[in-house]
This record gives sequence, C-alpha cells and structure tokens, in this order.
Amino acid sequence: MQANDSEFSLVFGRALGKVVVSIHGPVDARTAPELRDRLRDVIDGQGNRHVVLDLRGTTLVDPVGLTAFVDAHKRMQRIAGELVFSGPSPDLIHAFRSADLDKVFTVTPAWSHPAYGYGRTNAGDRAGWGRSG
Repeated sequence: MQANDSEFSLVFGRALGKVVVSIHGPVDARTAPELRDRLRDVIDGQGNRHVVLDLRGTTLVDPVGLTAFVDAHKRMQRIAGELVFSGPSPDLIHAFRSADLDKVFTVTPAWSHPAYGYGRTNAGDRAGWGRSG
C-alpha cells in the first residue's frame, strides 16, 4: 500500500549519533500537535542534542506546522543542540523565507548521510537556492 499526500507519518531512526525524523505528508493544524509532542519527547524526554528533520516527504506546511518547527528549534537552542531541516521543497524554503525563519534555521539539501555534518546556513543558500533580491 502506498501512502498518499494526505497521510501523515513520522519515521524515527538513528545514524552516527543523530536522530533522524522523516516526516511524510502534511504538517498542518491537524498533524502539527502530534509532531510537536513527538519532537518534545525526542528532545526533552530522551535528551537528544542532534536531530535531523528529513522533509523530503513533507507535502505541505501551514502556519501551525511552522510553529511546531519553531518550538523544536527553541528547545534545541535551550540545550545548545542542533536541529537541521533537510531536503525541504522549494515551496517550504519560500515559507521559511516569508516567515524570516531562513535567518535562524539550519537547512541542508536532501539528507544523504549524517557524516557530512552540518553548519549554520541561511535556508536555501547551502542547498543552492541562494537568496534573490
């Protein structure tokens, strides 16, 4: 059975000391509370300091979804951790920019291997989408 764009799921994994959370489907008013709760558990409950959000399967992020991302980002800042947004679509990069989140989020192109490491970058710049205007 193949998931369609309206089905939401989270897949958790671990690679080289990083927790990888693959998000599939929309992150909206219906699904954002679950995402927020699960990320709180990963960060606060389990004490993980390095988390990668694999966004390749994310079909939509609305303003409520963005607040779940901001909440996770703030939690990681409090513990001097690192939250990486990996593989966002051009539409999601645009949403980050529209909300000025491109100035605070660490964004990388499609996640391929955690050993490559991550550093702070403006959303899209490292991904080759550079800022325009």
